Amino acid sequence: MIKRVRELDSSVLMASEKFRNFVEKFESELIRGLSSLCILSIIRQAGEKGIHGYQILKELQQKTHEMLIIEEGTLYPLLKKLRDEGLIASIKEKGGRRRTFYYMTEPGFQIYNYLAGYYSKLIEAISWLFDIQVNLQKEKYFFCPMCANKIDLEEDDIRYCSVCGYNIEKDMKGGIKNE
Repeated sequence: MIKRVRELDSSVLMASEKFRNFVEKFESELIRGLSSLCILSIIRQAGEKGIHGYQILKELQQKTHEMLIIEEGTLYPLLKKLRDEGLIASIKEKGGRRRTFYYMTEPGFQIYNYLAGYYSKLIEAISWLFDIQVNLQKEKYFFCPMCANKIDLEEDDIRYCSVCGYNIEKDMKGGIKNE
């Protein structure tokens, strides 16, 4: 975000070197992990057909209203890392432009659900600090009370959290359902 304001009046706070250094470092640290989660989300939404790198960049830019912009030089090493970790897989398109399409693996879905749940519950927990309101769509998802794994309520016969093994059946049927 700070990159957008390079041409500022030298008298404003954001133009000072001290402020800019602090903010750029903070933004970089904050975005590092968040970028992986957002990229996994976009790949998950693409489904079995997969999605190519350039489209990931465009989707990310559009869906975050240009708040989270990743450069190509950052995206492709990140995709390689996610592939090496086994969270995504890739296939090269035959003929034509020979683009590489990325799609989620089964471990990728599981890790994504955990990370998305953890991030969602974290944002909910700190929302009062920033005077924001968070809607976790508790009618659609259940968040494991032990590890925050995000569990789709449309799945049938869910008894245990796939991440931590916690017996969620009694919590989902009336105990502490998503409180």
